[in-house]
Amino acid sequence: MDHKQLYSIGEVARLLNVQQHRIQYAHRSDKVPSPRLIAGRRLYRWSDITKLGRLFGVDLKNPKEEPCT
Repeated sequence: MDHKQLYSIGEVARLLNVQQHRIQYAHRSDKVPSPRLIAGRRLYRWSDITKLGRLFGVDLKNPKEEPCT
């Protein structure tokens, strides 16, 4: 599977199976730090996604650590 280095908030919401507004609220309430803004949009690295996953109780494996088949 091909994995990108940066993800949009919509992609992150789909990966974590949560609504985007829950992610936005987590940033506004300082439960997790907001990722960097590029052209006014949040762009997430895998490390940002795993932090959000822990907050929402979703265990994600790092795509770089998955065994090759």
